[in-house]
Amino acid sequence: MNKIISSFVIVSCLLAGTISESYKIKGMHCQYGCANKVKALMNDLDGMQKCEVDFDKSLMTVEYDNKKVNETLILSTLTEQTTFETQKVNNKQEKQSLWSKLKGIFG
Repeated sequence: MNKIISSFVIVSCLLAGTISESYKIKGMHCQYGCANKVKALMNDLDGMQKCEVDFDKSLMTVEYDNKKVNETLILSTLTEQTTFETQKVNNKQEKQSLWSKLKGIFG
């Protein structure tokens, strides 16, 4: 049984992809409270791996598992739970999973 579970976990890790995106966030008034609220909301999403908020640039950068989180969930969470205006910056980067890298090497 443990071998089956271990195999499943390994296969899941091989197939998972990580997405990195940036969002403009307008309406933050304070460097600590507002930025920390945004970070907390994003970090509460299952599948969110990293969230950084640059108050001075009004920019949030996130990395997430594309099987659990998507752009719609990010935007709706911020829209429903804050008064900030949020807009995606078009710089989506997909970090290749180990499986994709292996597939590229071996054809």
